[in-house]
Amino acid sequence: MKVLTKEWVQRHKQLRLINVLKEFDAKKMTYEEVKSKSKKEFCDNIVKDEELAKLCYKTDLAEKLYQAKVERDNKTLLSMPNEIYNNIRDKKSVVLGYASIEDKLLLTSYAEKLLKFVVKEVEESRKLTEFAEDYLPNEFIVDEIVGELVHKEYCKGKDYFLNIGGLLICIEDYQVIEREDYNINEWEEDNPLSLWTAIYCAELQYVSDKCYELHLLLVDGDKYANEKYWYFTIRGSNFRYVKEYE
Repeated sequence: MKVLTKEWVQRHKQLRLINVLKEFDAKKMTYEEVKSKSKKEFCDNIVKDEELAKLCYKTDLAEKLYQAKVERDNKTLLSMPNEIYNNIRDKKSVVLGYASIEDKLLLTSYAEKLLKFVVKEVEESRKLTEFAEDYLPNEFIVDEIVGELVHKEYCKGKDYFLNIGGLLICIEDYQVIEREDYNINEWEEDNPLSLWTAIYCAELQYVSDKCYELHLLLVDGDKYANEKYWYFTIRGSNFRYVKEYE
């Protein structure tokens, strides 16, 4: 049974949104000033990425990327409980990365409670994973693949292979337990706007002797970082790292 689910991801995204909010005095800054400052900060960050900055030069790409970010943050804000969302006074500024003194106080209080719940689930997942890792006949550390790009997948006889972040993982005597209808998009290294697939979170669970389940929550993204999360659970008698085309 999965511990780190799509619902956990949503709570995690809420925390990230709240934690990066900058506080401002609504009596001293207008919404237009907040909007201008927010956009400038976003563009300043693009400039730091030379390849992306070249693609944005003399185009409206930076504006589109900024609007996509605002839309993502708005969806995250909408996912908050009604008792929190309905009491936010200036929602338009929050999705731009800024919160009034009153809104920052409200959201910070909510985040403190949310963090305890999110951390509790992470800790539960970690314990299950470490227990399963200890039973494996070889070293396999799940943390090493979290956050990494997925490059390819293929089968060879009874074994299934996943190349994640340059690490080739072999799942022996594999059985796919659950896979949503998504394909792996391989990142193009020379194209910063390439489609991509990455491991958002993962957990390994011991089922029985020589039987383990790897629960993966993958995320697909496009050039505007529109994210789609999907489950992939695979069972096997062993999980180990191998060399390419062993």
